[in-house]
Amino acid sequence: MNSFILNVATSVLIAITPALKSMAQNSTAATPDSTDFLDKEVVLPEVQAIGNASNRSNSMSLDAGVVKLDKQHLFRLPTMTGEPDIIRAFALQPGVSEGVEGFSGLYVRGGTNDQNLILLNGVPLYQISHLGGLFSSFNVEIVDNATFYKTAFPAMYGGRLSSVVDISTRQPNFNEYHGAATLGLTAGMIHLTGPIFKGKTAFDVSARRSWFDVLSAPALAILNRIKKKDGKKTIARYAFTDINARIDHRFDNRNLLHLDFYWGSDLFKFGSEEFSEGETQSLSSDVDKLRWGNTMASASWNHIYNDHLTSTITAAFTRYKSTYDKESIEEYSNSEYSETEQSSRTDRNTVDDISLFARWKYNNGNCNLRFGAFYTHHRFLPSSVIFSTQKDDNRFDRTFTGHHINANETGAYADLAWEPTKWLGFDAGLRLAAFNIYNEWKTSIEPRFLARFSIMPGLSIKANYSRMGQLVQQISDSYVNLPTDNWMPIGKGEDLLTSDQVGGGIYYDTHDKKYSLSIEGYYKWLDGVAEVNDDYSYSYDKMQNIAYGWGNAYGGEITLSRNMGRLTGSASYGLMWANRKIPGINDDKWYPAKFDNRHKINITLNYKLNDHIELNASWVYSTGNRMTVPVGLYQGFQDTHIPSEIAPHEDNYFYSGLGLKYYAGRNNVRLPDYHRLDISASFTKQLGNGRKGVWRVGLYNAYCHMNAMVVRRREFTYSTPDNSRPWDIYYDTFSIFPIIPNVSYSYYF
Repeated sequence: MNSFILNVATSVLIAITPALKSMAQNSTAATPDSTDFLDKEVVLPEVQAIGNASNRSNSMSLDAGVVKLDKQHLFRLPTMTGEPDIIRAFALQPGVSEGVEGFSGLYVRGGTNDQNLILLNGVPLYQISHLGGLFSSFNVEIVDNATFYKTAFPAMYGGRLSSVVDISTRQPNFNEYHGAATLGLTAGMIHLTGPIFKGKTAFDVSARRSWFDVLSAPALAILNRIKKKDGKKTIARYAFTDINARIDHRFDNRNLLHLDFYWGSDLFKFGSEEFSEGETQSLSSDVDKLRWGNTMASASWNHIYNDHLTSTITAAFTRYKSTYDKESIEEYSNSEYSETEQSSRTDRNTVDDISLFARWKYNNGNCNLRFGAFYTHHRFLPSSVIFSTQKDDNRFDRTFTGHHINANETGAYADLAWEPTKWLGFDAGLRLAAFNIYNEWKTSIEPRFLARFSIMPGLSIKANYSRMGQLVQQISDSYVNLPTDNWMPIGKGEDLLTSDQVGGGIYYDTHDKKYSLSIEGYYKWLDGVAEVNDDYSYSYDKMQNIAYGWGNAYGGEITLSRNMGRLTGSASYGLMWANRKIPGINDDKWYPAKFDNRHKINITLNYKLNDHIELNASWVYSTGNRMTVPVGLYQGFQDTHIPSEIAPHEDNYFYSGLGLKYYAGRNNVRLPDYHRLDISASFTKQLGNGRKGVWRVGLYNAYCHMNAMVVRRREFTYSTPDNSRPWDIYYDTFSIFPIIPNVSYSYYF
């Protein structure tokens, strides 16, 4: 029976080889496009290639700085929680800083975390992480592939300065029902796909939820039972949920409609209570609650006009919402008197987008033309603060800065990829965008260009230039990507954020494509970079006390990959600089960015022991992040007779008289070097009838190196007989992630 199947598969391959060859000759630079849906209908389940094709830019492709990962690649990368993380996978690339350990950041070639365009089936999303970045918002089981661009951006992409992450979900199964269920230490997932009307309409749905609140409830109950005798109680809860749903309908061989829905939500609650019981009763309670997440609904119509021309029309609605509630209660009562005082504060930040995208692709041999148009209506609520207090029967309410800002974004693009000869190819594009905000029009002209010169078979030189524009920004005064970091448009009277990047490199592939080598260099200019000034705080109007300036980033990257065989992997090195210059900050002088990591090394290895066991390892090293730390500390000036209006001092009750902290410059101290080893293994067992079970185990930070997240300053005073009140100060590093084991089981049916 097996030989019969092999003979049939061989015959099929021989029969379709001419067609496949013709398709390969007509293909150009790989760009994700949902109009290729008919290609996915050709399924050859009995044919299996040994090894893995390269997922990077190669010597003959018309792209640069591109990495494309499918679900299998993502599952091979070790992670902290045992769940594949798309954002963290791309953070392993050279030229990319991942921010603070454990938190999914993406700081690409000197850019910030809000300068990354994150697309789900072609629709932009905003906050894309759970718990400040510990978990990605994307359930990898429903992912078909994810493509990452850090330079040479195709003209169809825009609206962010530094990178593009384009995630495409799997097409539903039109003929059979299949599914998967995963149970891990931190979360669980279920996935189902199958036909609604066989061959015509199909669905794909998945849901994922964390277990933190369930697992911690017994321990929290025991803790509060112990603390009850002291009149204390701890309040804590965290949970996240993701739901993805997709329905595809085939009208005929030329028309496909797919409906897409995504909903992700986080709830984080923490606080404490102090109480007393008896004749006199009292209660003091402080509780903080954060909710944040994304909602997306879209409809896309894919149409094939002929063998050369296809189109995709997409209409979408997205909402990002972040809410922070703080509630305080003070109660006191006895037999003669009672008093109750309550206060609450609610901070909201929302972004609503209504979008329409029209994309066409024309492919004729060695010429590939992509063009389209787009429109988005943005509705921002940068900050709405509702403050309420009630004491007995008296109530006071007030709302601060609860106004919406509307903006419209529209434009068009065209991109031509052409290979006139085997040794020469280029991709030239232009994106025109217009923004209407504050009753004023702003325009952005964004040319893109890439050229490839093949010196010899397998060896090419590439050069590229890209300009990008951005309207939205996320303001942060911390090192961690938090839901309290508000999304907002550019300030009134400010120009658009822009970036210009030039780059070039040498690309080499062996004749069998087994090994590849790339050496790239880049220089990026940033204009309109936003940073909070020294007066910024988490107050009422988040659009105040923000300064705009310039940035630059430059460096080089080298990557060596083994793409096929039982052992695959890559080793890369990045040499990076990232700087800022913001008026009013650092005496208007240039200073290094927070994530100016000078050196970065990544090594990933995957070894397929047999059809059932696969081993994976990843080691990362980088120069430490930067922080602003005072280099001088001066005691009080109250006895020097210097006029108070010019004497340096601290206007703080707890530190009055201590004096002034002197900072030599912004981000003047570098944290210790960062390094970490992650290992994992997967064990697959075929259960028959197309079913299988997969155990995945791993260790995050396998040799338990306690990497510094921040530097903490410790300071205190003490009295002496002469009342001189010396000031004792010391610094230490703060680490949080030791060795972390993870295990999960997935059942596929």
